Amino acid sequence: MNNSVKIYSRIGELIQGSLSDGRAFMVSGFSSALWYSEAWVEEDIGEAAAALPPKARRALTLMLDRAGVGLQGNRVCLRGNIPPGKGLSSSSTDILSVLAAVNAFLDAGLPAEELYTIASRVEPTDPCLSAEIVLFYQRSGVIGQPITLPPMSLLYFDADPDGGIDTQSVQRDWTPGLGKYFDWLLGKFLAAAEARDHDALFDCITASAEYNQTVVTLPRFEEYVRLARETTSGLMVAHSGTIAGLLTPPERAASIHARLEAMTGSPVWVEQYPPAIKTTAGSGQTFLRT
Repeated sequence: MNNSVKIYSRIGELIQGSLSDGRAFMVSGFSSALWYSEAWVEEDIGEAAAALPPKARRALTLMLDRAGVGLQGNRVCLRGNIPPGKGLSSSSTDILSVLAAVNAFLDAGLPAEELYTIASRVEPTDPCLSAEIVLFYQRSGVIGQPITLPPMSLLYFDADPDGGIDTQSVQRDWTPGLGKYFDWLLGKFLAAAEARDHDALFDCITASAEYNQTVVTLPRFEEYVRLARETTSGLMVAHSGTIAGLLTPPERAASIHARLEAMTGSPVWVEQYPPAIKTTAGSGQTFLRT
């Protein structure tokens, strides 16, 4: 398998909103060790192959148009395990894995920033090309700054297993007052990250989830808020999906995990920050994610 690139998903967002200057932003969710999309370039020998999803196909067209070249008798293949409509950045990982695989195949040398720009021309994107937590402007694909957090565990689940959200269908009415609120919330979050203050970070993350509940309604949301407060955790959500979870210092994760499983009756997955390093090989190259 030549030029294989595996891109891991982002799990929702820690914060998402719009600033008073009109820029939509997110503080990226954790990078998953479980959910991924993998793309590769292979010779097209005429055998049937699954078509790329429309968004990934559109991104590929944009990249090839930019490069002014074609695939010269080759084709891009894609596989993965991310369920759509859940807020696990399924479209972004598909798009970015395709772009990264073709970037390697063409030896185009495009940096991550350029791949994000191409991806954002298809739809607002997620910063899946690294595992850093970042301030990210999803409509332009621009990274604002990296953010270092104290160690945390994320215990997350599907709050609506039979439901799903189309990101493009979510309508958000950003008013000037909300812009000022998110200016304040982001400032508080960045100060808390600098101070390594778990409690203040969790307050900010929960506040963003509570606002999002007025836009994308999750069942049993108030129960999850109460559990977060009882356990001094942060409640995070996928702001355009059905995933929710609790953030906690790692030493408290085991007891909260048991309570969440009993409450939800559903699988509860666990991710860690900082994450383990992941590598994926492609055409003799190793793509390192830290």
